[in-house]
Amino acid sequence: MRLNVIKTSKMNRVQAIRVFGISTIAIFLAAAGMANAAANPKPTPCTPSISSCGCTVTQTGTFTVTDDLNASQGLTKAGNCLEVSADHVILDLQGHAIIGNGAGIGILIQNSGHDTTVQGTDLTETGQAIINGWGTGLEDDANNVVIELFRQFGGNNFTPTGNKGDGVLLQNASGVTVANFNASFNGGTGVEVQGGSSNRIMNCDSISNAGNGVILASSNVNTISNCSINGNTGYGVWLNTANQNQIFTSSVNGNGKIGLLVGCHKEGKCTGNKGSDLNHLSSTGANGNSGAGITVEEGSSNNQITNMSSAGNGGTSDLIDNNPSCDGNLWFNNAFGDASQTCIH
Repeated sequence: MRLNVIKTSKMNRVQAIRVFGISTIAIFLAAAGMANAAANPKPTPCTPSISSCGCTVTQTGTFTVTDDLNASQGLTKAGNCLEVSADHVILDLQGHAIIGNGAGIGILIQNSGHDTTVQGTDLTETGQAIINGWGTGLEDDANNVVIELFRQFGGNNFTPTGNKGDGVLLQNASGVTVANFNASFNGGTGVEVQGGSSNRIMNCDSISNAGNGVILASSNVNTISNCSINGNTGYGVWLNTANQNQIFTSSVNGNGKIGLLVGCHKEGKCTGNKGSDLNHLSSTGANGNSGAGITVEEGSSNNQITNMSSAGNGGTSDLIDNNPSCDGNLWFNNAFGDASQTCIH
């Protein structure tokens, strides 16, 4: 009997230890879960009618902004006004303004928000939307997005202060259309495209930005058309390691550096092979820039520059090709004051 009592006592102690251990693990996991939830809170979902900053569109559908928004109303966890995480969303600002405090993003379309449309207004509305005062006006990380009908991403002649950084930033996004908008007086670049491909920038003004007018960086098969890209402190348009892009029926006038730069300039932070190849530049004016009107840098080849006009620029020539004998670049039917090589026509 004594042996049985001893065995039973040992078994009870073992069971107690097991229960204690399981309970401890359960408490630890529960505490960890609560800590993780506290560290990663769920976003505040936007309702179909949005009247303040600080929410995320988490469901497919149509969402409308019903009043002017500003950063003082509250922000998302990432410090932005509005975010879109759902796909196939229509976000209509109905002509309202989204005003920031110098940081964060006015509207962020996350990479999960593909096939979304963000419109500043529509044909039935009298006003057009403004996004100003943010670190970046609008950032899109998703594919197949339409961004259109914005009066301002940044400032204007009457309010010459824009977003602290870029007006519009496309980050590894493809198949995006940005149309009928003004991205001016920003502290960075009017429209910056980093990565991605097959995007369209149409019917736009990118004027008096402290950085550049438009940058296509490591991004291919994009189109810029019917845009005024003038008076920027840096380059008008910079194709930085960017191939098979088209620029036509636009202007790149009066910029503080080169009007249209193809390739990597000596001051640029370039990636890849540093060349920009197989681009077509046509029917665009590049006049009165502080640097050359158009420069194709060494290592960029098989570009076509046709029907361009370029005069009154600073630097050594209006049109410059830094490749020996233009190295496969075709310069044809251009009107210019002077050129760096006889292969430029």
